[in-house]
Amino acid sequence: MKKILMLCVTGWLLVLFSSAYAEPGFSEVNNELFDKAHLKNITQPGELTYQYKKESFVEDSRQDTIKMQVSNIRNTGRRDLAFDFFTGKFKRPYEPMENQRGNGVFVLFLEFDVHDMKRLTGGEWRYFQRKIRWAMAAGAEKKQVDIDYNGKKVKGTQYIIQPYINDPKNARYKLYASKYYIFTLSEEIPGEIYQVRTIVPDGDTWHEGEAALVDESITFESYEPA
Repeated sequence: MKKILMLCVTGWLLVLFSSAYAEPGFSEVNNELFDKAHLKNITQPGELTYQYKKESFVEDSRQDTIKMQVSNIRNTGRRDLAFDFFTGKFKRPYEPMENQRGNGVFVLFLEFDVHDMKRLTGGEWRYFQRKIRWAMAAGAEKKQVDIDYNGKKVKGTQYIIQPYINDPKNARYKLYASKYYIFTLSEEIPGEIYQVRTIVPDGDTWHEGEAALVDESITFESYEPA
């Protein structure tokens, strides 16, 4: 019963996250994340590996692995995806995604994040989900960045949002009110999603290189053809 419930929740989230943001011209970050064919540069079946890392002064730090299998590559550019999202007792029972153009790993990370926000704050995960949706709809800070990949520098684009910063009710979850969500993409990276990172700053603002209360991320590591 628990697995069935999780699958239903996951399926609902995929529909909500994907369809809610896939309006062309709605905002650049929406279009880049939810309406782009991230998988077009994967031309044969294989497995993508992402490294999960959490450095925290709030609770235990940990590292883990996420693997995404890509199969059934169609002439339409769509693919089927399956996930091993974390390992051991942390593994999440996410179902495969069929007929996909986009890279679903970031959607599942957001799903994991909003449920973790519920655990940490006692709030409702749908509340945090809505705040992320609205922040993306409003647009994001954009930066051009360099990414180290295969021994060389490749160009990437970074989108940054703070979905809770202006919430009049954020005193209820003050520790996380200034939380950053940072999405780094590059067409040079297989699957195009290089990194999804969240930062809980020790204060209202944070800049790269500064210490944070919580620094959590998934980062592309490798692609291995089958």
